[in-house]
Amino acid sequence: MDNAYVFDMGSVLKRPFDIYKFYQEISCKINFDDFKQYWDNNLESVEKGQITSKQFLNMIKEYSKASKSLDEIIEIYKDCTNTIYEDTLNIIYHLKKQNKKVYLLSDLKDLDYECLKEKIDINIFDKLFLSYKLGYTKRDKEIFEILINDLNINSDKIYFFDDKESNINLAKDMGINAYLVTGKNIKDKFQVLFK
Repeated sequence: MDNAYVFDMGSVLKRPFDIYKFYQEISCKINFDDFKQYWDNNLESVEKGQITSKQFLNMIKEYSKASKSLDEIIEIYKDCTNTIYEDTLNIIYHLKKQNKKVYLLSDLKDLDYECLKEKIDINIFDKLFLSYKLGYTKRDKEIFEILINDLNINSDKIYFFDDKESNINLAKDMGINAYLVTGKNIKDKFQVLFK
């Protein structure tokens, strides 16, 4: 099999979630540091699919004493998911025109996936590896094992693009060609790698 190109979503395909804007717009009655710590402490459970986005956002609402309704909070969340990086999308389309295999590997919530489907044609990917469906995040080597086994190719034929150094290091430990990028610099890095 030819090389496989695997992209992260947050900060690579899509601009990062604006958590401070979200915090402000749901009208919390706690300070931002406490809000962010509670968010971070509970994020893995929703990214691993142990709870739904709706349950997660309801927990956030209750903890932060937000004055908005849960339905309003869900809509605010969608509004804070931000836009697609055109450079990354263009690279994916370019690879597809060359009949290359392109995949999405991302730590995300079920709601993130619904938002992504509204922004792009999800069928540009040959397959999606989504943490909330797999029960593992990119902090777990198991998600990379699933990727390698599913693609049924040597790990050195996989090119992985992510914005977190810890994810890159774990992927490299699994023998994957992994590159630290964001949607802001991926075009330049890609041109250097594949000129």
